[in-house]
Order: sequence, then C-alpha cells, then structure tokens
Amino acid sequence: EKMSYTIYTKGITSNFLDKDGYKIGFWCYYLRTENTTELKCKVVKSEDAKKVTAPRMQLKSIIEALKFCENDSFVDSIKLYTNNQQYFKQCFENEKSRKKNKDLWAQIDKLKLDKGLIIFPEDKDNAVKQSRGMKILEAAIRDTQAHNNDWEEHTAHPSLNKEMED
Repeated sequence: EKMSYTIYTKGITSNFLDKDGYKIGFWCYYLRTENTTELKCKVVKSEDAKKVTAPRMQLKSIIEALKFCENDSFVDSIKLYTNNQQYFKQCFENEKSRKKNKDLWAQIDKLKLDKGLIIFPEDKDNAVKQSRGMKILEAAIRDTQAHNNDWEEHTAHPSLNKEMED
C-alpha cells in the first residue's frame, strides 16, 4: 500500500553563545503518516558560526526527515512544510537557486528518493504557522530550552495524541 507523509520542519539558532563560546543551533522535524508519528529534535554546537545558521538548521531538519522516508519503497507523496516554503521549493526545483549551503544540498541530492514525490504545498495566509505540526515543533523547542539553558541535546515529546489539522 502506498504511503503519504506529512512533514513539518523547523531550524533556528540561539541569540547567545554557550559557556564555551560555541554558537548553538536547533533543528526539529515532526512527521506523520496514517500509521506513524515521529518527532526528532537535535541541538548543534559549533565554533564556526557559519555552520550554525537558521537556513542550515532548516536544511538539516529536512535532510533528517527525508532520511526517515528514504527506505520506504511505498512512498506515494511527501508533503513538506518549512519555515520558508517558497525558498526551499525553488531550491529543490532549480539547483542554480542554491547559493549557499551546497554541502547540505548535496546530502539532499544523494538521498534515494524520487524528488518528484516531494511537494511543498502553498502556504495560504500563513496557515502553516497555525497548524498542529508547527505547534508541536514550537512546543519541542520550548521543552528543549526549558530542559537545559545550554540547550544540551535532548529529545522532546509533546503530546502527539490529538488529531493534527492540515
């Protein structure tokens, strides 16, 4: 049976350095199918501030979510919701649009997924920000920050039981 995935991704950076002077970033994705939900969050630290930017964290969340789907031979479609739908859609469709983060785009290109299955639905009236998927990601970010002010690696598990709105 063919499987449709809905994925919400978020990538952000902190406004402060940790106690060792490292730049701190955070990526998170929430994935669901008819039978599965998956929430994964990760903190990234680097001395090199160029390695921890919001676009890089966003790309990392997309890569990790797509890796989850990579080995599923029954993928019918992947609806991908991001902080910046139009930008990522343009970069997926046109490699010339990829001015930065070429190392991460190369990882996306290496994934064993039919890129034609990946859909970036239009975000009419910023509805994605109000969706259950993005609210879950926001809760995961808050949980991670509350867990440890230094944003040590931590997986957050907000309630996934309520029906998600599209």
